[in-house]
Amino acid sequence: MKTDENGFLYYDKLPDGYRLATINDFHFQGKKKLGMAFLIKWETKENYYEVCKVSEKLTGNWLVPFIKAGRVFCNINSLKNEQ
Repeated sequence: MKTDENGFLYYDKLPDGYRLATINDFHFQGKKKLGMAFLIKWETKENYYEVCKVSEKLTGNWLVPFIKAGRVFCNINSLKNEQ
């Protein structure tokens, strides 16, 4: 993990253990997975995967376009605990 010139955490390549996310990855039994980390690949910066976390303010309306564009990734290890 790296820090950019503005203090934001990011990866310069997709880390091992991450896969494309679906909207279902962001909730469990009807509740948001608050605090779950995920990555968004920037369109304007090559090889820039911003580290984000699920918060109360995160909405499906904001997230779904990124998911549909194939730019959201979640850590498969954080999902294993739910099965």
